[in-house]
Amino acid sequence: MNQTIKSPVLRKPVRFSDIQMAALDALIELLIPASPDARMPAAKSLLLFADVSDLPLKDKMLFEHGLADLDARSMQRYNQKFAQVSRSRSMELVDALRRENAAFVQSFMTHTVGRYLAHDLVMPLIGLEARPHWPKGHTVEQGDWSLLNPVRVRPKIYRPV
Repeated sequence: MNQTIKSPVLRKPVRFSDIQMAALDALIELLIPASPDARMPAAKSLLLFADVSDLPLKDKMLFEHGLADLDARSMQRYNQKFAQVSRSRSMELVDALRRENAAFVQSFMTHTVGRYLAHDLVMPLIGLEARPHWPKGHTVEQGDWSLLNPVRVRPKIYRPV
């Protein structure tokens, strides 16, 4: 019997453009710089958005529009790309964007902080094992199964086929 072993499908990572990545890196540096004692790494150094294939389409679009908006505001105000302006000027631009495009700022913060805290290098630094919950697992207390009795006595809401 001739069995072939299928190799995993290699896919090309989904990336932002170089211009978007420059703005995103500058924004990430504002949110999570390295700690002063160098114990915690800067989020920018971890390449959190090197592959954005798992980013929901809505959020990916928010990122693309938000980063373009930051660059446009920066060019209009300082005649420089967002990644090139000083930290104080960057913060002014972000504060204005936070008031006018809160959805992007919220999405950016949620995804950046989540990816940072779940990164294999950061998890041990915050006291967690860098591993999935399963198969080692965690102990879950047994609950009171009688709480399901009202659901069990309900009539069926489906039709057998």
